This record gives sequence, C-alpha cells and structure tokens, in this order.
Amino acid sequence: MTSTTPPRPSAAERLLAEHGPALTLGDDCDLPDDLQVEIDPGAHLILGNRVSIRRGSTIQVHRGATVTIGDDVAIGEHTFISAMAGIRIGTGAALSNMVDLHDHNHRARTQENVPTGQLVPWASGFEAAPIIIEPGAILSNKVTVTAGVRIGANALVGANAMVSHSIAPDTIATGVPATPRRTFDGAPAPREDTRTLTIGFFGTSIMEHLEAINAQMTTQANLPEVGAKVTVEAWTQRGWVHRLALSLRAAWPHIAFDVHNHGEGGATSRDIAGIVEADRATTGTDYDLVFLGCGINDVWRHFQGRTSEAVGLDEYTRHLNAMLDQLSGYTRKIVVVSETPFGPVEDPDTVTAMNTELARYNATAHAAADAHGALFLDVWAPFTTAARHLTSGEPAALWSDGVHLTELGDTVLLQQTERLLAEHRIVEKLQDYPLLERDAALTTYGPMFARHRPSGG
Repeated sequence: MTSTTPPRPSAAERLLAEHGPALTLGDDCDLPDDLQVEIDPGAHLILGNRVSIRRGSTIQVHRGATVTIGDDVAIGEHTFISAMAGIRIGTGAALSNMVDLHDHNHRARTQENVPTGQLVPWASGFEAAPIIIEPGAILSNKVTVTAGVRIGANALVGANAMVSHSIAPDTIATGVPATPRRTFDGAPAPREDTRTLTIGFFGTSIMEHLEAINAQMTTQANLPEVGAKVTVEAWTQRGWVHRLALSLRAAWPHIAFDVHNHGEGGATSRDIAGIVEADRATTGTDYDLVFLGCGINDVWRHFQGRTSEAVGLDEYTRHLNAMLDQLSGYTRKIVVVSETPFGPVEDPDTVTAMNTELARYNATAHAAADAHGALFLDVWAPFTTAARHLTSGEPAALWSDGVHLTELGDTVLLQQTERLLAEHRIVEKLQDYPLLERDAALTTYGPMFARHRPSGG
C-alpha cells in the first residue's frame, strides 16, 4: 500500500515558510528539527552556507535587529543567541554547547528609567550593543558573552568563561571575567571591519610639538652629507603625542587609531576652549578618548607682561569646566593632563614664582577632572623628580628652552601617559561597544549590519 502522508518538511523548509523574507538561508545547512527561531518585525537573520546547529538551540532577533552567521559556522547544543542591536558570527567560528550570547540587558530600575514605578520586568527598558565574533574564533562550552564585546579572529575562550570585555585576535582567554592568558601565532583569517578608536588631543605646543622636516633627513639610506644644506619641506607634529600614537599602534596592531592632534602653540585656556568648540561645530567628531591640557600659557603671559593675553585663575576655571562639560557629551573617556613645570626660562626667583602660580592651575584642573568623572594625569611630580635626580647634573635637559620639551622630557611625559592607560586598562575597555538605549543602539549600530541584509535593507 502506498502512503498518502506528505513528507515532513525539513527544518530549513519550515523556517523559510514561517519567516519568509526575514530569513536568509544559505546552502547545505544542517539544522535540527527543534531549532527555535524568533524574528520580530523589521529584524533579519542570515545564515551562511554550511552552517551547522545542534539540537535545543534558540535564536531570537528582536525588533529591528540583525543576526548574521557566516559560512561554515558550527553551533553546539542548547546554545542561546538573542539580539536587540546586532550579533555577527564570522566565517568558520565555533560555539560549543550551552553558549549564551545576549547583546542586551535590562536597564537599572532607576527613578529616571521607571518614573511611574511600574513593577513589571521590562518597565525600565533595555540597553544594547553589538556582539562581534570574528572568523575562526572558538567559544568552549557554557561560555557567556555580554553586550558590546568583540572577540578577535582565532581567539579561544575556555569553558565556563564570561566574556565581558573584548578579546584580541590570536588570544587564549579563560575565567570570570575572561582574561587573556597567552597569545599565539594565529592562522590566516580575514579581519572584518577593523575596530577604530578615535583619540583627540587639545592643548598647547607641548601637545602640538611642531618639527621641521625634509624627506631626505629621515631616509636612512639617503641622508644628506654632514654640512650639506636642505630645504624645509613642511612642519610635522612629533613629540610625546606622536610617540604615544606609535606605541598604541605597536601594542594593538588589530585596532585602527584615528588620532586628532589639536594642540596649538601659544594657546591659553581661552584659545583652547575656542578650538574645542570649533572642532565640534565643524567636524562633529565623537571621541573614544580625549587628552586635555592647558594653563601654562595662561600663567606665562602674565609674567611676560602680556596682560591682555594672560588668563586669570577664575577665567581658567570657567573655560576648563566648559570644555569638560562639552567634551563629556561626545567622549567616552577624558584625561586631563597637568602642565609640566617651567624650566630655566627666566631667572631662578621668577621661575619659582611662575611654578608656584602654575601649581595652583594644576590643582584646579585636578578638581575639575574629579568633578566631571575624568582621569587626572599628574606629570608635575615625575618631572620635578626627574629634574632633581638627573645624573648628568643637567635638569635643563628636560626642556629645550625652559618651556618646550626635549626628547627626554617627552619620554617622561610619554611614560606617565602609558602608565595611566595601563593602570586603568583604558584601551582594553574602549574596544567594547558602548551600551545604548535600545532604539539608540539600533540607530547607531545599524550601519554595521546593513551590508549583511539583502540589498542592504
């Protein structure tokens, strides 16, 4: 007898029939019959070719969000993937059993978030940020990944780890929270959408540090003869800011650093406040990290007799607070840098008086930083210590002219900056995507996922 019972549809056929154009499904996927897929209006799920998912797994794509799973991805049993902003799993990545990816969480039940005091779990709303798992990464069983995290290509995360901060490529990480244990020479893997950190510097010539250049002067194989004449072709920015940018790129080669050095020679806090305002008005740049330093010219102009350009402490305080107020609106982390002391720019008694006054400005800068939740980098003490202990007996070796820094002075400032960054793990934390209110997250992070949707939709 011939059976008239129609063949049971495959998991792929069932999902395509249920979700239609909200689901993009590649070829030769191995999907379990009990795979649970929930796709809300405006959301989209993309599964590449040869994706393998084991039984008991769930994929939730909430309103407007995107989940994209690349080719040859393997996902183990009872894995849970839930997106309100976006989750991307790169080609060849592997998720073992019972892995949990949530790119969102409830916001705290503050008075602001729940003004009516309504007692339901979703009353406070949600905050979200993308989860990016790069090609070739491996997550062992029972790993949890929280919102805003990027796991680099080939990274291996040990069992039961909680990944609450981003992990670099070619890294083994374990523990709660997941902590890098060692790196290895990773196999070739595509680096998708390199993470870019934007860093701004606002200050005086100590940050600007202009130098005259000629290409021949820096080409080791074609240096001019001793005594030869060369033409200055341009000015370029060097000093501690340039060296810090190189140091960051060397330490974090998988990250792109977009450095904006707005330092300006001779600038007072009055001038720098104008530079900050003009930068926002003309470029609209959002910064991950900003270094802000001012005050040395405010004081120096007074002792030079240029009273119309000098800036008193009260005015300095107003400008500094205004800059911190403004920068806080579009900067994730601010570091206020104390001014370096004056060297032998005048007679000793005058220099002592200048430094006494400048120390008052630095104390004000420290208080303003604290009030705005910014970090304060105190380079005054390291400078005075270095000047006191220099074995050459030449404390002036830190300054080229009593104000501007030599390479040695730049190195002191650079070391203090690197120490602060390491102590507070600033670069590590800035690699995470900031948590935003749910709708704001969709607007901000949507472009990261648009190209993965059909027709960029």
